[in-house]
Amino acid sequence: MKRIYILLISLLFLSCSDGDIIVSDFDFNSSTQLSLCRVGNQNVLHFVNPETNEAISFEFQLNNFTGRFTGLCPPNPETIQLSNANRIVYRRLNGSTSSGEYFCRQVPPSSPQVIEEFVSLNGGSASLIYSIAAQDDNDGVPAFEEDLNGDGNLFNDDSDGDGIPNFLDTDDDNDNVPTLIEIINDENPDEYPDFDGDGIPDYLDPDDDGDGVITRYEDLNAFDELDANGNPILNPANSVNEEGIPNYLNPNATQSLTVDLFRPNIISRTFRVDVVLTNVSLQQTGGEQIITFSTLRLGNFQLVSNNEQLPMTFEPPQQCP
Repeated sequence: MKRIYILLISLLFLSCSDGDIIVSDFDFNSSTQLSLCRVGNQNVLHFVNPETNEAISFEFQLNNFTGRFTGLCPPNPETIQLSNANRIVYRRLNGSTSSGEYFCRQVPPSSPQVIEEFVSLNGGSASLIYSIAAQDDNDGVPAFEEDLNGDGNLFNDDSDGDGIPNFLDTDDDNDNVPTLIEIINDENPDEYPDFDGDGIPDYLDPDDDGDGVITRYEDLNAFDELDANGNPILNPANSVNEEGIPNYLNPNATQSLTVDLFRPNIISRTFRVDVVLTNVSLQQTGGEQIITFSTLRLGNFQLVSNNEQLPMTFEPPQQCP
């Protein structure tokens, strides 16, 4: 008759009637840092505990898994039913190894050897819970200062109406001069510059010199040269007079050129996926022992989205739940 054990905590010792230890330590929780690789058509989230040489993996089929990390809000949670194609594998090894070296190969290495293995049975589920662990536009203005209306909701502040909230917008006024440049104040580093003295700091002012021509339109040489991708070089600071003063900071220069193109909004964010198991049973390979979890937080996977371009929608920013 099969012995069934219920694991209600993450640390537990299980023993056979003869005293042999079945599982020495099942120390996986929400802080376990999982890694990801693709093996064939499977996504594999994996981790090896270097202190106990315990290995855990979640193999699952989910198309475009990492491609879900787009837009302002995290994706909705997903639930994957465990089966032969979607399974949890727990192993105790007789030596140390790196998680990637061990799990990310079509044929597992012959060393270290498996002392004991448990594989999930059909039934039960694994939930993927998505969140955004870190995000900012790194434009030099702290996120709390970009809550202009003070309501505590950063998504309600979009000064230029481009659909990107200020705290994720690298050019808050869409004048093609990055906010990081417009906040530099050599005379008074504690204040944001306001060149025309209209009470609107330059980084939020589409007409920095107050001459009636918006800064973006004072980039007179925008189309003179193209970048490597064939796009115009959008930089009003490059359009200067004989004295080297940019037109957009010269109220006496009112010549204009219609430039209704915008610099791409490039940011970096960190997405997080928590893996939560519900009503999952693992059976010992070649044996009859079964470990059952009512709930177990297996760990989390984090993905850094470098050089991510947020699209301009020119609609109110999406509100995240």
